[in-house]
Amino acid sequence: MSDENVNRSIRELRLRLGMTQEEFAHAVAVTFSTVNRWENGHAKPSKLARRAIEGLARRGAPRREGTGSGDRMGGESDRLADAAMVVEPHQSHQ
Repeated sequence: MSDENVNRSIRELRLRLGMTQEEFAHAVAVTFSTVNRWENGHAKPSKLARRAIEGLARRGAPRREGTGSGDRMGGESDRLADAAMVVEPHQSHQ
């Protein structure tokens, strides 16, 4: 999967979860600017971050006050987890 696809997949997952970049960042324990860099192609998620994103995709967005179930994605969660995080290893230019 190309870097552009990874960036697009992260953004699509976040939007499907109905989350802002700040909310998504909090849910996967990174900074807002990190999520922004992922989505804009300036950085790629680490292995630890990819696992956190996969977990978020499987369980859905955290429950917000005044809403129903926290699993707002229904049956899509597994498909999104797989699609969002098929990531090639980052190649270092040394």
